Amino acid sequence: MRKRAVGVGAQHWLVFVDRLLATLVHLRHGVTHDVRACWFGADRSTITRAVGELRSLLAERGCIVSPAADRTTGGQATTAAQAESVKRAV
Repeated sequence: MRKRAVGVGAQHWLVFVDRLLATLVHLRHGVTHDVRACWFGADRSTITRAVGELRSLLAERGCIVSPAADRTTGGQATTAAQAESVKRAV
C-alpha cells in the first residue's frame, strides 16, 4: 500500500550536469559527500542520492570504477601514473 501520492517524494533540484559532476568528483578524487554538499549548496543526502543514481547509470553504460580505484588517494594515483609512464618508456 502506498503511503504517498505519486510524485510527492523528494525532488531533484540539482540539475543533471551538477549531479554528474558531483559523482565524477567523488569517483575521481574521493571528496566526501559533506564537502561536495557544501560546494553545491545542497544537503548531504541529496549528494549521496545523486552519486548512487548516477553511479548505477554509468555502470549500465559500461563505465565501472573498481572499489580499489574508488578509494585511491591523490598520492597513490600519482605514483601509479608515474609507474605506468615508466613501463611505457621501457
